[in-house]
Amino acid sequence: MGKSKREIVIDALNHKQGPVPHQINYTKVYEAKEAQARGKAVDLDALFDNCMALNKYKRNRVIEPGVEVDLFGVKWDKRNDNGGDIGVTFDPPIISTEIKHDGSYYNYTMPEPDIGFARSQAEKLEKDSGDYFRMFGITVTLYERVWNLRGMENTLTDFICEPDFVHHILGKITDHHLALLDAVLDYDFDAFYFGDDWGSQKALIMGADIWREFIGPCLKKLVDKIKSKGKLVVLHSCGNNLDIIGDWVDMGIDCYETVQPEVYDLKMLKDEFGKHLSFYGGVSNQRFLPYATPDEVKAHCLGLMEFMAKDGGYILSPTHLITPDIPIENAFAIIEAAGEFNA
Repeated sequence: MGKSKREIVIDALNHKQGPVPHQINYTKVYEAKEAQARGKAVDLDALFDNCMALNKYKRNRVIEPGVEVDLFGVKWDKRNDNGGDIGVTFDPPIISTEIKHDGSYYNYTMPEPDIGFARSQAEKLEKDSGDYFRMFGITVTLYERVWNLRGMENTLTDFICEPDFVHHILGKITDHHLALLDAVLDYDFDAFYFGDDWGSQKALIMGADIWREFIGPCLKKLVDKIKSKGKLVVLHSCGNNLDIIGDWVDMGIDCYETVQPEVYDLKMLKDEFGKHLSFYGGVSNQRFLPYATPDEVKAHCLGLMEFMAKDGGYILSPTHLITPDIPIENAFAIIEAAGEFNA
């Protein structure tokens, strides 16, 4: 009897040579495009034969058509996101770095974790009757959460001009997330997934020294708690994070998602860090999948797996959610490549 998809992912993340798992994540608009093409609603996870399931600590409330508010009170505009699902934040609620005597901020109080909702998400993973590798996720974790609350330009300035404020708010956010971890880590799922974008196309947005002073220690507290429960850690971070990947290895992160070929030499990344860190992604949404033919996609994926999957440590996937500009046939070419490579 062959191994389950869950077992195949676990083997890959433990750097065991074997079948290469694949995952194709998608936007809601892409899902609608697929349904329209087929004339009926479809279960894309089943259709794509995906290996992983992710339940997020995310529940937005619609306040007007195309505008939502998240669990931290941040507004998201989805009216013109071109099918990307995520939207853009606006009108950040923290307008001053003043910290009140009770630890709150001018015109803003950090919310309490929604423990009931978090547990319901973890319970769904625990009761999943499929054989997916199951992850609980926080997708706006530290830096992204601060700049969503404060504004990106303000946050980058605050790193230099208001460091006490940044340490304070990151501490509050970290405490919030630690309480979430306490609520869910005893449930039966495989990994915790964090999303926090730190890189531009060329380098870290804030620089390695600032990352290590402000963000790294908070991330380590979260990782330490997760690892103490025997679960794996998957980190999503777009852009070029080369200067701090070694820090991730040292703190015990198991898998890095996106690994964009636009910003990395993937062979160098595998050679330098592949003994200790697994990689998830590698097939470019930005410059390849919208423009390539299915045959080109298949050939590219086969070549990618030849070196990225050596000694395990690789999940074949697009570098982000696939969007409506990506031909449906190209998604299936990824699956065909994985099947051929594993045959």
